[in-house]
Amino acid sequence: MTSHLNISEICDVLFEEIPSDDNSITSCDDSDNDNDYIPPSGDSKTKPILFESSDDESDDENSEILNLDDRNIYLLPSPIKQKKYTRSSIRRKCVSKTTEVRSRTATHRQLFSGSENASLNNENVSLDFDFHSLPSTSSDLNNDYQSNSGSTPLRPVNIEGVETEIETQPIQQDDFQFLSPTWSKKNDIIFNVSPFSSPEGPTTLLNDLSMCTPTTIFKYLFTDEIFDQIVHHTNLYAYQKQLKTGKAFMRTNMSEIKCFIGMQLLMGIKKQCSYRDYWSSSPDLHDSYISCLMPVNRFGWLLSHVHLNDNSLIPKKNQPGYDKLYKIRPFIQTLLNNFQRAYNPSKIIAIDESMVKFTGRNSNKQYMPKKPIKRGFKIWCLVDKQGYLWNFEIYTGKVGEKAEKQLGARVVKQLSQPLQGKNHCLFFDNYFTSYPLMTYQKSKNINACGTVNLTRKFLPALKNDKHLTLGEYDWSIDEKSTSIVKWRDKRIVSLLSNFHNPTETTQVQRRSKDGSTTMVSCPIVLSEYNKHMNCVDKFDQNKKSCQIDRKAKKWWHRLFFHFIDAAVVNSYVLYKLQSGMNITMKNFRREISNDLVSKTLVEKRSIHNVSKEQTVAVKKHKPHVNSRIRFEQAAHQPKRGTRRRCARCSTKEKEIRTEWICSVCNVPLCLAKQKNCFALYHNS
Repeated sequence: MTSHLNISEICDVLFEEIPSDDNSITSCDDSDNDNDYIPPSGDSKTKPILFESSDDESDDENSEILNLDDRNIYLLPSPIKQKKYTRSSIRRKCVSKTTEVRSRTATHRQLFSGSENASLNNENVSLDFDFHSLPSTSSDLNNDYQSNSGSTPLRPVNIEGVETEIETQPIQQDDFQFLSPTWSKKNDIIFNVSPFSSPEGPTTLLNDLSMCTPTTIFKYLFTDEIFDQIVHHTNLYAYQKQLKTGKAFMRTNMSEIKCFIGMQLLMGIKKQCSYRDYWSSSPDLHDSYISCLMPVNRFGWLLSHVHLNDNSLIPKKNQPGYDKLYKIRPFIQTLLNNFQRAYNPSKIIAIDESMVKFTGRNSNKQYMPKKPIKRGFKIWCLVDKQGYLWNFEIYTGKVGEKAEKQLGARVVKQLSQPLQGKNHCLFFDNYFTSYPLMTYQKSKNINACGTVNLTRKFLPALKNDKHLTLGEYDWSIDEKSTSIVKWRDKRIVSLLSNFHNPTETTQVQRRSKDGSTTMVSCPIVLSEYNKHMNCVDKFDQNKKSCQIDRKAKKWWHRLFFHFIDAAVVNSYVLYKLQSGMNITMKNFRREISNDLVSKTLVEKRSIHNVSKEQTVAVKKHKPHVNSRIRFEQAAHQPKRGTRRRCARCSTKEKEIRTEWICSVCNVPLCLAKQKNCFALYHNS
């Protein structure tokens, strides 16, 4: 049924008789003669506009109001309450409440269908009204509304040939639809696990390398492009600093930066409390190899001036493009691309967090009291069973004022997104695991498994903990072959998997209190989880061996050195797979370090050989001897006496006399430039 209304009747309905709500976005004045609302007089063409009507008796609380502006239609909450107010009895409300109104709008019924081509099934009312006859003087309200809408897009909707815009929630491009599960204990469900369909190991690009050495593999990941970035931004930062302080500087180059990083790798093997100890004049601290590569002041200058991005272009907070990781963003992005380009992850992969120790002040720092590294930067890592870091994301905390919901699921989806459709077996812990995530990964052909907290949503009720003894377990399965297992060990262990059969078991060994061992039944899903979940731990173990443990006040230095170590670990994995040779991590780091410093080392040694031919300058300071060494056995002093035969070297056949005697032993001993019986006598 349709009815035709003229312009004057529409104005009476919209602007005079409709009650107002305190939370309504439609603002009003004390006067009814508001130019923003009254259309201009004159004849105009009419265009029909359809809107949805409802026969529901609760429309007094759920009806919508259309705010008609120049070619724009917005969904608004109902202005009707039990206590009614007219527009003339209330002043104009502030448009700052639009955020609250928008959040409430989602709970009301929608005026239009989610699809742009959906038809209106309910009874429609046709309005003979010229859409273009409304003035555009309410643009201020429209601009304020859109500015408060945040990043919510406006989706165009075609209404009877008129292209308008309606505020909607962001449209998710993914076609995945979650359905609540139906749990049961059916044994007839068939598990069809598709075979792994992707190459694994080093990519064919590594075959183009002329030689497979630790250095060539490392330079394939840590390319000259990265070295160029470091050189450019280091010189740029030094120049910017010179403009402020007026202090001149000597530009660095790629050879010096390579030597700088090579020295850092070597310092990870030969650790000292401070980097200045390598140049110490004390013989017990001095390192002649490292100290000959670069002066200590130049090393300190590079350490304080090295940069990875332009500080002058950093966006401020609350500005477009603001990034908490701006200082290292180009570096980590280039490194991540090289990691993924050089290696295809194996079938077994795992996602877990890795901590980088940092105790300074920074908003990205996390506190995890139950971890070995309690304070530092948290990095989400995707690592395969070889210990190769293939994908990562640095966690920077919440975005905006509200904490992110479903953080674990979002991290898993983002890190595993490039691996969809290849039937990888992905393992993660209970921080990430949820039933919707498992079904999502199943739809993307990713076999997922992880421990789960039984208080999560959509999980079935299993046996009570008290009713399970050692080795017993309970399980349940849904119609999509996603299974949950609750097994009794010393404690209860629960796992959720979308590709394991919960009825399959294996035997594991357990030790009793009296020292005896027994075989206990265990679900195979738990056995495989314990076997494959240690991928990230394997990467951390390789990285910790001889890592660059450089203390720093600058927060990004810790991450910079961490990813240098990560590049070394990935190079180590690639080298062992590509060459088949077995080498320790320490020797692998030494090979890389020796190559990075080789050019500087040759230059320094050539200069050193030339300087040997020149006259050596006499040292102006007196030699310093430790007092303990200097005064040890100080009572044995030589003194002059009569010439007597030496108590050590004189014989009957060859008589040797000396005038020196020991003041304590009172024996004559030779003390000459060519012969020192005094020292030999007291030492042996």
